[in-house]
Amino acid sequence: MLMIAGAESNKATNMARFVAGWLLCSAIALFSQCAWAQEHGPTLQVRIDELVAKRLTELRIVPANISSDAEFVRRLYLDLTGIIPTGEQARKFLDDSTADKRQKLIDQLLASPEYAIHMARVFDVMMIERRIPTIKSYDVPDGQWREYLTAAFEENRPWDRMVGDILGSDGGDQANAAGVKFYLVRDVAPHQIARDVGRLFLGVDLQCAQCHDDPRIEPYRQADYFGIYAFLQRVTSFRDNEKKMSLVGETAVGKTTFVSVFTTENGETNPRLPGGEMVPDPEVEKDKEYIVKPGPKDRGVPVYSRRMKLAELLPRAETRGFSRNIVNRLWALLMGRGLVHPLDLHHALNPPSHPELLELLERWFVEHKQDVRALLREMMLSQTYQRSSLRGIALQAVESDPGPDKLEVHPASTFAVAPLRALTPEQFSWSVLQATGRIEHQLNQRAATAQTEDSNFDDALPVWKVRLKQLEPLDRQARSMAAVFAGLPGQPDGDFQPVVDQALHLLNNPTMLTLIRDEPSTLLKRLTTISDAEPLAEEMYLSILSRRAFAEEIDQIREALESNNSPDERGEALTALIWGLLLSSEFRLNH
Repeated sequence: MLMIAGAESNKATNMARFVAGWLLCSAIALFSQCAWAQEHGPTLQVRIDELVAKRLTELRIVPANISSDAEFVRRLYLDLTGIIPTGEQARKFLDDSTADKRQKLIDQLLASPEYAIHMARVFDVMMIERRIPTIKSYDVPDGQWREYLTAAFEENRPWDRMVGDILGSDGGDQANAAGVKFYLVRDVAPHQIARDVGRLFLGVDLQCAQCHDDPRIEPYRQADYFGIYAFLQRVTSFRDNEKKMSLVGETAVGKTTFVSVFTTENGETNPRLPGGEMVPDPEVEKDKEYIVKPGPKDRGVPVYSRRMKLAELLPRAETRGFSRNIVNRLWALLMGRGLVHPLDLHHALNPPSHPELLELLERWFVEHKQDVRALLREMMLSQTYQRSSLRGIALQAVESDPGPDKLEVHPASTFAVAPLRALTPEQFSWSVLQATGRIEHQLNQRAATAQTEDSNFDDALPVWKVRLKQLEPLDRQARSMAAVFAGLPGQPDGDFQPVVDQALHLLNNPTMLTLIRDEPSTLLKRLTTISDAEPLAEEMYLSILSRRAFAEEIDQIREALESNNSPDERGEALTALIWGLLLSSEFRLNH
């Protein structure tokens, strides 16, 4: 943990100089934004930086400098497309001298089909957590689910509507049929669904409150857990064997009661969201409770559906925690850590690191109609997002002077330095395919095929669907590689936890060697045609690390190649160099 001085130290004067110098640099960097703000009011990106700077000043921390172009371009591609840039894309950005090139690239990638495809992967992992239902054939096919999410992010569907569609899906509505996967992968088990609705959509993990009031977290009450459970208690799983479809049905009866294992006190509740009022069931005429009465061959469809009421009431700005949860998760997606962390433990004893900032983000998100793309854009335009991952001298000086009174502050919670984030399994697998040239080759091959064949079919498809179709031959390979690094089913993806199996896979599995050497990889082939060490090093480093090689790295490559004269020896040396860079922490981390 970072130790921050809580009182005046003997070096207060030096510290004041550090902070004053940083504030002056920040003021200069923000001058143009502030000029705009005087006329129109501060943009969200400006307010983000102001509130983060306020906290840093309180803690007497000087943040890192703004990232280099090489850091930024790699980080942005990974965060918005889930894949590192090609060597040519990195070169183009690095050679661009225009002042607004970062904003242009942000806007370009947010408008790309790769953005929607990547966000679908991210939210698939977030909402499904790599679960597999007990009877896998009863699940929504992965491809259908991913297309559903991709279409939602492509059209920039508001978050409240997206959640409402998923919670309201029973599998029978053509437009939202794939959304039923949220229920099916949990075997339509009401307790599991209730817990995950709280965690994923409200930011509260009420698992412990299923049996009793949580003794560690006073606000987490058993009545809150069963209030959510009551919305879902009546759901049932139904298999339509004729159509080979799995659907969600519902009964029209069933009281929700509970008993504490600590106090043995009994309770009863109607559906209720945390902090909200109970929702009474409407009066329904006896023997007319169903549109379709449940039976062996009939899925139950009640006149009044508690589950549909949940889909209506939960995804609203008025619901406590709903908007705050998603802005916190989106912040963590870009900054490596939530303002509230862990992400599903929002409560008074775990306050946000920056309360004003979290409140601002929530308010802005609601005012802008739950626009995920717009919020990500503002975050990425901020200096906070664009900081370097290299810790500066000023920050180190602060750490070396803790003072007599010490306050423990988690360093990542200050957002003074860009975090080192492990690539997700999906980011790593697709980035390996990108670095070795397989993605570029596949896209070029599809483009050439389209010119010689009738492409009317592709022209009629959305751009994102065309891109999915183009990448389909690589998808199985990427998913197989990602599975090696993925966490256990049903567990949220957390911090990077390397294990022996992963290390052995990278070091010894012939798959890595095949990806480097064999067709359709193009990187090794390109490098063998370059004789001089300097341009060869540039092509290699831009393709794998999205930066140009340093002088000492060029010398190392020159030395390695000079000792291998035959084409075969040169090929082996280049293969070893590529493999080494792919195994490096610089490649494995988003920095």
